[in-house]
Amino acid sequence: MEKILKWSTENSDPSAVPQQPATQEKNKLDPEIIDLILGKSDAVQIREAVEAVSNPETSVDDKKIALDNLEMLVEQIDTAIGNYELIENMNLWPQILSFLSLPEASLRTQALWVCGTAVQNNPKAQKAFSENGGLTLILNILKDANEDMEVKSKAIYTLSGAIKHYPPGLAQFEKDEGYDVLLKLLETSNEIQLLRKTIFLFNTLLIQVPDTVLRTLLSELRHSSQSFADDEINELRKLLPKLRTKYGECALTPIEWDELEKRIQ
Repeated sequence: MEKILKWSTENSDPSAVPQQPATQEKNKLDPEIIDLILGKSDAVQIREAVEAVSNPETSVDDKKIALDNLEMLVEQIDTAIGNYELIENMNLWPQILSFLSLPEASLRTQALWVCGTAVQNNPKAQKAFSENGGLTLILNILKDANEDMEVKSKAIYTLSGAIKHYPPGLAQFEKDEGYDVLLKLLETSNEIQLLRKTIFLFNTLLIQVPDTVLRTLLSELRHSSQSFADDEINELRKLLPKLRTKYGECALTPIEWDELEKRIQ
């Protein structure tokens, strides 16, 4: 503010003698003053946020603020697509993905939030995220038995955005045995929020690729060593005939259907 006032005073003197071009050059606004007047561009703010989180001297609280700002920048509706492209054009994905390995769970959670927001319904961002190893990192987080549950929950959010309506991402997910990772979460987790998000993701994928998801779920049901409660058996007795009629051999072979139905008799 002091610089703005000083510049205004120096350039608004009515008695001043007209400046020669060489002198006028000296009074041109410097970039710092332009930033104060007009505000920093999105590109500058994105880079500064990423640099702040990358800097080991930045406090955890300031890193949280920087990640909040970064998430808001990529969330902006009017400039969102351009900002996703800025991240790619400035080659910032490797740095952003490195934040998923920060020692503080709260920062890893926020970094996942940034990634999840960036890839939502945006094929260019989904492509960049996948090509920079994002999907593999997410699945590794979900596989880690010692990982914080809130981090895993946010990882499901990011994973959903990364593969939803994006066939190449879904193909990579299947190649990395993503279905097995999700099934393992359903079998081992007691966290209600995480279970709900995992089931919701399965439901989303069921709409997108019903045959693959049904084969995965029904195969797991056939081979699971877990016993079913009475109410679960009753629901399965109602559901399986409908699924068999609708999907038939797209999901299981006749022998596999028979085995599954015998299990719930």
